[in-house]
Amino acid sequence: MTTSIKVVARVMITSGREDAFEKHAAELSVATRAEGGCLSYHLHRNLDQKGIHVFVEEWASRRIWERHMAGEAIRVFNAQLSPATIAHIEIHPLEQIA
Repeated sequence: MTTSIKVVARVMITSGREDAFEKHAAELSVATRAEGGCLSYHLHRNLDQKGIHVFVEEWASRRIWERHMAGEAIRVFNAQLSPATIAHIEIHPLEQIA
């Protein structure tokens, strides 16, 4: 069994703030893909529910993902967003079992 993990983060954006979120999230995606241990990192927009975005990530290990979450790219991203841009977020670190 591999030690890599997948992460799915479902983000609900406050109405009217989607464009700003997407701009900064795209910048975050580029910066994150350059991080050591990031195997893939992509942002998706829900086609049926406006304001729902999903990050789908793969990391070499949970420790590397945790370092990313406390790192510079996330700090910059959070500082760029206006308060209350993110209405709700669910982050699911996943281990493949089958």
